[in-house]
Amino acid sequence: MKNILCIAILLCTAYVSSQNNYSIASIPQELTKYSNSVLLDEAVFMDISSSGKNIVKTHRVIAVLNKLGDNDPRLYATYDLNSKVKSIEAKVYNALGQELEHFKKRDFTDVSRTGISIYSDDRIMHLNYTPTTYPYIVVFTSEVVSGDTAFLRPWRPLKGYAESAQKSVMKIKFDSSNKPNYDPQNIDGFNISISETEDELTFTATNLSAIRYEEHSPARSKILPTVYLALDNFTLKGTAGRGKDWSEFGSWVANTLLADVNNLPEGTIKKVRSLVANETTNEDKARLIYQYVQDKVRYISIQIGIGGWKPMMAAEVDKLSYGDCKALTMYTKSLLDAVNVPSYYTLVNAGDNITEIKEEFTFPWFNHAILAIPNNDDYTWLECTNQDTPFGYIGDFTDDRDVLVMTPQGGKVVRTKEYKTEENLQENTVEVKVDPAGNVTAVCKRVSQGLQYDDKYLLPKKKQEDLDKYYKKQWSYINGFSIDNVKLTNNREDVIFTEELKLDIPNYANPVSNDYLFCANILNQHRYIPPRIDTRKQNLYISSGRIDKDTVTVEIPENFEIDGLPEATILETKFGKYENNFELTSENKLIYTRKMVLNKGEYPPTEYENFRNFLRSIARLDKTKILLKQNVQ
Repeated sequence: MKNILCIAILLCTAYVSSQNNYSIASIPQELTKYSNSVLLDEAVFMDISSSGKNIVKTHRVIAVLNKLGDNDPRLYATYDLNSKVKSIEAKVYNALGQELEHFKKRDFTDVSRTGISIYSDDRIMHLNYTPTTYPYIVVFTSEVVSGDTAFLRPWRPLKGYAESAQKSVMKIKFDSSNKPNYDPQNIDGFNISISETEDELTFTATNLSAIRYEEHSPARSKILPTVYLALDNFTLKGTAGRGKDWSEFGSWVANTLLADVNNLPEGTIKKVRSLVANETTNEDKARLIYQYVQDKVRYISIQIGIGGWKPMMAAEVDKLSYGDCKALTMYTKSLLDAVNVPSYYTLVNAGDNITEIKEEFTFPWFNHAILAIPNNDDYTWLECTNQDTPFGYIGDFTDDRDVLVMTPQGGKVVRTKEYKTEENLQENTVEVKVDPAGNVTAVCKRVSQGLQYDDKYLLPKKKQEDLDKYYKKQWSYINGFSIDNVKLTNNREDVIFTEELKLDIPNYANPVSNDYLFCANILNQHRYIPPRIDTRKQNLYISSGRIDKDTVTVEIPENFEIDGLPEATILETKFGKYENNFELTSENKLIYTRKMVLNKGEYPPTEYENFRNFLRSIARLDKTKILLKQNVQ
C-alpha cells in the first residue's frame, strides 16, 4: 500500500510539474550561489503604441530559497487616479511544483501609499504572504493601465543583491514615430541581448548569477544591470510633455509645471521687501529670505495631482505654512523673485543610490528639489525642506552630483558642491585627569565642519535621554561612564558644530599589580574593520574623505610616573594617512596627538584587503596603552 501511495504522489508531482515546469530541483546550481531567490521566468510586456496610454503586463515566477528572500517576489502593483490595476494575482507552489495557495485580486490589500506622503493619491495593492516552508515558488501576474508615459518602467533582470535570474524578457511595443530611447547600464559581462524592430524593443537575459553585497561598494545603480527607457514625447497626468534633451525638458518643467505657482500675496511681498531693505548684496538678501522661510514653514510630503511634480501655489504655502520639497523650493524662489534676487528651481536625485545624469539620455530620475542661486560662475545651493540647515549648506544628501537647473535658457546640467577631504574636519581637544584609583575625568571639546557637521548639527533637537544614548553608543567601548555639563553650539553662520562635555569614567585604567595600563586615546578609538570578503568582485568605493585631529592632555596622579613612551607612528597609504605621537611635557603630564585622514576614491577589488589592513592597523594603534608606574617607597 505504501509503494502504491508513493507512486501516486510521484505521478501527481510529475503531472503538476509538467503543467507549470516549476521545480526547485531544475534550478542550475550556479544560480543558487549567494542567492536568496531565483527569478525562474519573467515576461514583461509594455505597450506604449497609443498616445497617452501605457499598458504593462507582468508574469513573474520566482523561487524563494530562504527567509531572506521573502520580499523578492514583489507582490504588489501601484496606481493612482490616472491609472488602474486591471488584474493581479499570485499562486504559491512548494518545491515540487504542487500548488499551495491561490490569491486573487480580492485578496490583495488596497491602501494609500501614506508611508511616503501625508497627502497622496498614490495607492498600492499588495499581498502579505507568510510562508510555511522553504523553499517555495511564487507565480505573480498583473496588468496595470496608465495614462502616463513620462516615467517608463526600467528593465531590471536582477532587482537586488542576492537575487539571480534564469530568464527575464521585456518587450516594448511603441509607435514608430515616437520610438523610446534606451540606455543600458552595467550589462557588460552578463548574458543580455537587445533586439529591435520598427515598432518593438526586446531585452532578454538568461542565467544571471546573483550579485553578492560587498561592503564599501559603489551604489547599486552602478552595479545592477538595468535598461532605462524614455520618450521624447510623453504625457504626465494628461499633460503633454517633450524632452528630447535636458534643455528642452527643463523648459517644459519651467513653462508647464512652474509657470503659474509663484502667486504671493501682496502683503507678503511688502513684508519681505521691508525685511531686506537695508541689504545691498544678493547673498545677504537671500540669507534673510532663507531664514524667513525656515522660521515660517515646515516640510510635509505631498503627492497629489501631476505625479507629485507640480508644486503647490506659493500663496497656499504662505497661508498654510507647510509644503513638500517642490512647494518649499518654489516658495523660496517666489520670495527671492519678490526682492529681485535671481534663483533657479533645481531637480536632483538625492540620497546614497545616486544615478548620474547622462547628457545624451533624458530620463527624469529625480526625487527631490533644491534651489540654485547664481553666484558669479558658481551657484549657492539651498536645501529648502530643513528648518535647521545653514544657508548654502547641502550635506551628503545632495552634494557632489549632477542636477538639472531650470535656467531661463532651459534645463542645464550642473554639478553640486563637493565637500573636499580637508573640509570634512573633526577636531577633538580633551583634558584628562587620572586619580590614584584609576578613575578618569575627561573634559572634551569637539568641533565638526563639512560633512562631519552633517552628522551632528541636529543633536540639539534630541531629548536628554536620547542624547545620552547617542554618546553611550558612540563610546560603547568604555564601561560605566557618565556624562555631565553637555553644551552644544550650532554656528550656522560659519557651519561649525561644537560639543563640550565632561565624562566621569570609573576604573578606566587597568590595574597591573600596583601599576596601571592606560589608553590615552579615550574618545576617538577607531573600531570599525570591514569584513573579510573572499574573491571580491566589486570595486572598493570610499564615498567621501575626512580628517580627524585629536589632542589629549593627560595629567597623571602624584606618586606615579610614565614608564616609557610608545614610539610615534606614521602610516601612509593611497586610502589615507594616520599618525600619532606621545610627548611627556612634565613629570606628570602627557600630550597625545593623533591625526587620521581618509581619502575619497574608487579602487579595484584587489585593493580591498589593503584597505582592511589599513583600518585594522589604525584600530590596533588607537588602543595603544602606556604604563603608569607607581613609585613605591
